[in-house]
Amino acid sequence: MISAFIENFIRMFNWGIITKMYGNSHSSIIGFLSSEWIRKSPEHSVLDGAPSPLVGKGRKGQKNTDILLCKGDKPFIVVEVETLVTKYLEKIDSIAAYLENTKDYNGISFGLIVMLNYTNGADKYKHNWQKAKEYAMDKNIPIAFVSIEKRKAELGNTVLDQLKRRNEYYPWETSSIDYWIWGSDRKVVSGILWTSKR
Repeated sequence: MISAFIENFIRMFNWGIITKMYGNSHSSIIGFLSSEWIRKSPEHSVLDGAPSPLVGKGRKGQKNTDILLCKGDKPFIVVEVETLVTKYLEKIDSIAAYLENTKDYNGISFGLIVMLNYTNGADKYKHNWQKAKEYAMDKNIPIAFVSIEKRKAELGNTVLDQLKRRNEYYPWETSSIDYWIWGSDRKVVSGILWTSKR
């Protein structure tokens, strides 16, 4: 899939909704992508818990994507949502395996990784896009990264703010949402989907 098509796809989602999701947000983002996709067309569906693309190799080495966005009777986009920087390359490998298995996953056009990054949190959450970008380009697979940057919120004394303080992932709020794309035409496209400066 060429970069311009992937960019148009990414931009059709209402990413501003994510700014109202607090805490870890992993399952919330999966729900957001799933419901937004299904709303777009009666032909759209979502396969949650997609089987591993490594068929017939037992459980060893198997990787399962978070969801598959499907179109008609075929899978269309393989999606991973990840909060740990250390797992980015592993997720790229997982997407590559789905794209390479054209027998069982005929129809997949590209992969999407949604990255949640905590800008003033622990080092393990602070990402450097560059390594992941270079790795994806070396794999030469059509892929999009959506980076959701989060920062610690300033809290008051409301009931909700007190609950946010007790959340395991602390009270984070979205500061920006950016994207980076590498298409089958080997073109890089990047941009901003949402920023708190608007």
